Amino acid sequence: MWDMFMNIDANALLYIQDHFRSELGNYIIIKYTHLGDAGKIWLLLVALLFICPKTRKLSGYCLLSIFICFLTGNIVLKNVIARTRPYEVIEMLRCIIEPQKDFSFPSGHTSIAFAATVPILINGKNKILGSIAVIAALFMGLSRLYVGVHYPTDVLAGMILGIVSAVISCRLIRFVVSQNTHLTSKN
Repeated sequence: MWDMFMNIDANALLYIQDHFRSELGNYIIIKYTHLGDAGKIWLLLVALLFICPKTRKLSGYCLLSIFICFLTGNIVLKNVIARTRPYEVIEMLRCIIEPQKDFSFPSGHTSIAFAATVPILINGKNKILGSIAVIAALFMGLSRLYVGVHYPTDVLAGMILGIVSAVISCRLIRFVVSQNTHLTSKN
């Protein structure tokens, strides 16, 4: 069964390489995928949310979500699963960015992107902004396939991890706030 998934993953990456890559696409997508390095773009988003008093609380949801996701995905899962990068395994796949220093599963760029943006969709008052943010996160995941550094299952797992991290952070913050409100109202 695992071999079937590996074949689907490999064939999908080779299909992307053979049918979607172009000089202009390479230039744009390489620039975009590097915005996710070390979570740069998503941490900038959190900082912008923090600057505005109306979205300061929302920045807390996003930051906690990113933290949970980073610990779970980049510190634990990547090192426990230790999946080799596709460009090291698939003979005909050409990676178009520099070799990555960590393991492949799950996609850290994708998981952090969803961890940062899903709280905006869940808790934000502007659903259009939340939807745009999630679309940007989806494109981050697709960029990782395009450049050849992740398998589709890495990206899918990253999406799931980011979403779960977002839901956990939102529930955790709501729980803590409700407990503080409950304790304050008793005094």
